[in-house]
Amino acid sequence: MKQIYNFEAHTPPALNENMLRAEQERRKVGAQTTMLAVAALLMQAAVLIFGVAVMSMYPLLTALCIGYVAVSTTGAGVVAAVYTKKGGDL
Repeated sequence: MKQIYNFEAHTPPALNENMLRAEQERRKVGAQTTMLAVAALLMQAAVLIFGVAVMSMYPLLTALCIGYVAVSTTGAGVVAAVYTKKGGDL
């Protein structure tokens, strides 16, 4: 089989346990962040569905639910934009 990479042209990067643990922690935090974002999205969907479901009986509650979802979505969008603009550094 023909090799497509020249493994002898460069030396491989030196890996140690600390670098591997840091990469594992970075991936773990990424997974946790994704789960948190999905949970927030599901929570907003649940509040919105609840507000629509009680629209005929409690119009004020529906307005509050829609307002909460709007403010929460806007705030999350602003935080995401700032975080992305900074390049992911807190």
